[in-house]
Amino acid sequence: MFEENIPSAKNLICALRDIGYSLETAVADIIDNSISAKATEINIYIKFDFQNSYIAIIDNGIGMNEEELKDAMKLGSLNPLQTRQKNDLGRFGLGLKTASFSQASKLTVASSQNLNTYARCWDLEHIIKTEKWEIENLNNKLQDIIKINKLLSCGTLVVWEKLDKLIEKNTKRKAEDIFQEKIAILRDHLSLVFHRYLTGEPGIKKIVIKLNNDNLIPFNPFEGAGKPFPEEEFNNIKMQAYLLPHHSKISYEQYKKLEGKDGYLNSQGFYIYRNSRLLVYGTWFRLIKKTDITKLARVKIDLPNSEDFSWSIDVKKSQAVPPDNIKNELKRTIDKITSQSTRVYTKRGAKISKKDNVSFWNEYHNHNKKSYKINLEHPMISELLSNLDLKDKNSVKEIFSYIEDNLPIDTIYSDMTIQPENIRQQNIEKEKLLKYAEDYWKIQKEMGNEDDIIKKKFLNTEPFSHFIEFSENFVNYKLES
Repeated sequence: MFEENIPSAKNLICALRDIGYSLETAVADIIDNSISAKATEINIYIKFDFQNSYIAIIDNGIGMNEEELKDAMKLGSLNPLQTRQKNDLGRFGLGLKTASFSQASKLTVASSQNLNTYARCWDLEHIIKTEKWEIENLNNKLQDIIKINKLLSCGTLVVWEKLDKLIEKNTKRKAEDIFQEKIAILRDHLSLVFHRYLTGEPGIKKIVIKLNNDNLIPFNPFEGAGKPFPEEEFNNIKMQAYLLPHHSKISYEQYKKLEGKDGYLNSQGFYIYRNSRLLVYGTWFRLIKKTDITKLARVKIDLPNSEDFSWSIDVKKSQAVPPDNIKNELKRTIDKITSQSTRVYTKRGAKISKKDNVSFWNEYHNHNKKSYKINLEHPMISELLSNLDLKDKNSVKEIFSYIEDNLPIDTIYSDMTIQPENIRQQNIEKEKLLKYAEDYWKIQKEMGNEDDIIKKKFLNTEPFSHFIEFSENFVNYKLES
């Protein structure tokens, strides 16, 4: 024998409010519904006025008739296991309600179709008071709905009022300042999550999203990455790896744009898209650790909505977990791209120990410990020491030793991690570089070296090895004169 056991309306609705949505993930969930409804324009209106604050989201999609609206307002209106349309961004039939309740205690939805408009409202204060799952029919009160005048003959309007979860009260800071900070985060999030729709990539219908009448500008985390690795397909997914350019190869503006709001270190890793909508980004799924030398590596993975179950897509569509059967493939891609990313950062340092390179610094290893010493055999340093008497020579060597012992490794590492684009150590003025070149040419001639030997040494000796074009022109000029 079975008995019906209806959950407490008050307790369940309060529990659903704390699933874990942020403002940005909640609004993104509403936009998913608009895209699924074939909208091409979505307008978000946000007003701060303390208890009268509101968020209204309007689209020009296909809208809903009255029965469809009633069903959409029902909790769990979809079966997450059923086969859905290829481009459907929904899954559980909870997003509209749980996303809304996470920010507001009053949700109104009005929808138009075939010149008919219908509206329903969830007011959580009424549910808590009556302990009943009752929604209000607003068909006769349409004129009272916020922004109803913006709703077209086809489309849907979602209004959040009583923003008790969004507006901070017990704080020393102004509530409006905190509110506006959250709106700024929302803008950045939507520009990233829906960037492929905002751009209108091949095969994706372009949409316009406006926030308080300002168009969102798409932020593509792979823009400017150059030629990607070959695309791979396996287990019903598509994967493509990218390696962003080193900061020395692009402008400061480009570098800062690719950095995004989270910075390069936190933005490395997999970017999981479901039907071209970004779900999760900036993670290696614990397959490797995030490090500074792999921060240029980003990998795009495209999932169809048929993979929701195997990838454990959550209600908020902000979490995903790769199934065990493809982790080896992911790890192989990680190893491939991170090894190349590592080379981008180590190739300059590798010059220190390169066989034919003459550097100002030498690299030493002792019991797995590494240190750096000034290269006393560098021709310019060697020439200096040879012109000193024994006492002065020992004094200079002692000063060099002090410099080596006090090399600010921690500071250099910190600066390279946080703002590498601001470091310009090898920015030698042309006049000074020309003097170095003349002095070095003179040293090599006095040593009796032939021209072809001098040329080879010139191009493999610091600082000239960092300025190849200058060095080649200088050597050619000397050989012709």
